[in-house]
Amino acid sequence: MMNLLLIFFALPLATIVFSIALQRILDNPILVASIIFSIFLIVTFVVGDLNLLIATIIYTILSFITAIIVKYIDERNNNEDNENCNNNGNNTNQQNQCRRMR
Repeated sequence: MMNLLLIFFALPLATIVFSIALQRILDNPILVASIIFSIFLIVTFVVGDLNLLIATIIYTILSFITAIIVKYIDERNNNEDNENCNNNGNNTNQQNQCRRMR
């Protein structure tokens, strides 16, 4: 029962949290998924369980999807900040710079 709870609740939740943190630091979803995959692969070979190998692949996909969502949210927030810079400055050069960023 504990292994089932660990595989279906604790490890996916930890994967999501670590993926968000790594995406904020590294800003590369493929690298985030690769790091998560390598960590779980090492754990799989230490434990030696085939079920954990299947879970490793699922956790890697979950990590990649989480990293892409975080990247999308960060880019969306940055775009909103760039649009707001037109309202704050009267400088024509600053307004042109903001248009180029879009």
